[in-house]
Amino acid sequence: MTEIEKELDQEIKDRHFYARFDFIVNHLLVAIAVVCSSYPIYIEIFGESNTKMVAAIAAVPAFVLLLQKTFKWEQRAEWHWDYKRRIIAIKRKLRDQNLKPEEASKLLSELEEKLSGTFPGLSVPKGNDK
Repeated sequence: MTEIEKELDQEIKDRHFYARFDFIVNHLLVAIAVVCSSYPIYIEIFGESNTKMVAAIAAVPAFVLLLQKTFKWEQRAEWHWDYKRRIIAIKRKLRDQNLKPEEASKLLSELEEKLSGTFPGLSVPKGNDK
């Protein structure tokens, strides 16, 4: 196995890990928001109301929304999946289309350059190209 193949394999593994992590965090936060937003009505229905606790739990969805808007886990997960798919395409060219290792290295460098600055960060508006 060539060095570029090892690097591609490691990148695929890393992108997979980070994509799954961001995906799970995003969905966990959505589930928390759904449960917390419905909590006050269930408390009212069952008549056991501690107003301070209900108010605190009712505020959780707004906090979750703030976290999601700030850290953009859904967009980050999609970015990692996209990067992974592009690296897999390079690996297939290397394996099936007789791409030379140095050409694969060049393609990976071009991909990194193309995607640099596109990772969803904090407070960076969409379409803010360099």
